[in-house]
Amino acid sequence: MLIKQGRSIYRLMRIETSSDGSLQVFSDRDPRPNKIQRMEGEGVFVLDHDSHGAPLPSARFSIHTTGQVHRYHGGRRLQTIFIEPLPCLTAVTPIGFMSVPSPTRLDVLDTEKHTHNAYALFEIPEGFVQRLTFQIEVGPKPQTPPSDGVTFNYEIYAVTIRLVPHALHITNELTDHFIYGMPERGLFAERQAEKSEAELAFYRNAIGELPIIMREDSGSYVLFAQVPMRIAPKPIVEFDRDDLKIELIPFQSLTQPSHKLRFWICDIGGRNKVDDLRKHIRRFTLDAEL
Repeated sequence: MLIKQGRSIYRLMRIETSSDGSLQVFSDRDPRPNKIQRMEGEGVFVLDHDSHGAPLPSARFSIHTTGQVHRYHGGRRLQTIFIEPLPCLTAVTPIGFMSVPSPTRLDVLDTEKHTHNAYALFEIPEGFVQRLTFQIEVGPKPQTPPSDGVTFNYEIYAVTIRLVPHALHITNELTDHFIYGMPERGLFAERQAEKSEAELAFYRNAIGELPIIMREDSGSYVLFAQVPMRIAPKPIVEFDRDDLKIELIPFQSLTQPSHKLRFWICDIGGRNKVDDLRKHIRRFTLDAEL
């Protein structure tokens, strides 16, 4: 999301999606030195210092497919709430906010350096120098962009960033600082779906019937089962070419997931990363226990 004021265009937030359907919302700022702000008591923000003096990453919100939402600042996880799983969203839900001391405090967009697949532009009147507070909301797709913000519709959900009146009690020390926060409580006390169930529900809603084989940018493949199994499945794949076979790719997690598997399709030259060879799969079977 970009802010336009006069001839200047500033970066406000950046949204990134993950292959499992999760997403992250970043404060689109360059890393800063050793000052972060935290909330203490009833909405009172105080200054906190990083003793190492190293640049701190931008604040971010991670919204997992399960509905588990984390807030990070200065590289630390500070808060967690739980909303509806993303494949099961029924209403628009606020998950956080970002408060900017003034539009000119944002970092300027460099079109050669800061690339993106899509963007939305929100215009601020020239001469406006007051604090701006934006609320981040997640809801089912599609959502109509509000007059006071922008909406990104993606696959099965929508992210809306809207300008809201700020009602923060800010100490004098933080008047010139960026402030981030999220609701004290979510909709639930714990997450409402397991990771495997939520990921399968995301692909089922976004693409259709499972099982399905997806091809990754690297040329590898991911096969999603219809339902999670008791143990990691073992694939039996039949091709219409004798020179083709699969090579499994272990997941980086300690325990292998029971609802999906990754693999290469190899031909006589080894791993074929160029051609999409899914059309040569005659049949596949997942050998595992339910």
